[in-house]
Amino acid sequence: MPIDVITGATGQVGLELTETLLARGQGVRAVVLPGDPHAADLAAQGVEVIEADVRDPEAMAKAVQGTRHVFHLAAIVDTTPTHDLRMWQVNVEGARNVARAAREAGVERLVYFSSIVVFEQDPLDRPLDERRPRVPPAVAGPYVRTKIVGEQVVREQIERGLDAVIVHPTVVIGPNETHHVGVVQSLLFAYFDGKLPAVFAGGFNAVAASDVVLGALAAAHEGHPGESYILGGQWHSIVELLRRTKKVSGATVPRVAIPIPLARMGVPLAQAFARVTGTKPAVTPEDLNQLVGNPHINCAKAERDLGYRPRGLDAALQAVHRQWLSQR
Repeated sequence: MPIDVITGATGQVGLELTETLLARGQGVRAVVLPGDPHAADLAAQGVEVIEADVRDPEAMAKAVQGTRHVFHLAAIVDTTPTHDLRMWQVNVEGARNVARAAREAGVERLVYFSSIVVFEQDPLDRPLDERRPRVPPAVAGPYVRTKIVGEQVVREQIERGLDAVIVHPTVVIGPNETHHVGVVQSLLFAYFDGKLPAVFAGGFNAVAASDVVLGALAAAHEGHPGESYILGGQWHSIVELLRRTKKVSGATVPRVAIPIPLARMGVPLAQAFARVTGTKPAVTPEDLNQLVGNPHINCAKAERDLGYRPRGLDAALQAVHRQWLSQR
């Protein structure tokens, strides 16, 4: 049986991808960090689990041997403005190690998970597609910079003969935000808990994790070598997304939406509080930047080449609510 490799297999999208591949009868090899608490669950499902760090090139060379597709999802997601050396090592050097190992092993295809954040958002009144320039790394925040350069190092291996495609998900909605705090924990769980007296104005393009997985699998089989594919869903203001979620939870949607300029004024206070308490800031400049991003995300290329049809957002919101209920 052909084996597919997933790095970051215990993350939000990685778990969804693993489950989908197993349901299709596909052999899966999961690369997880030593001591990952979710590794035993994967092994119980018949997944071949390899404990390794993407920062270790020799370990990655062994992990991809004898495999067909490599799905590289492993990354550190953090919107704080402080440079994190480990995030650079994982998101950039890890991508380099996996891409090089895949090329040298002669795998059929690497699918590298980038992000919508690598694209220039302006002009905001024109559709954003794969032809949009990338953000100059020098002006990007630490996380965005690592994703921009991570794509660059993968493309260096493509130029040397690697067969790879790059996918750019928008804001992913789904259960199992196991390794980062994203929109599910910071927004939806707080909404279900009744802890949102107000929200920020602005919004984002939301896509179900299941749709991202189906798009990535189509990219593995149908995508054109070296191409990028945006995997998006539908743009919602935060209020609109919570109204859509209300069908699931019945929770009251906040009536107050704080304008972004006013929210920016509060960022220094949030950062000072985080320093004193040793916690993550409640809001960062990068968080607010994403709320005023381009609302016209164009997935026509993925629709044409991959048959991409995102339809899973309501089911994803239901799954998130079920997970919230299970944790009460």
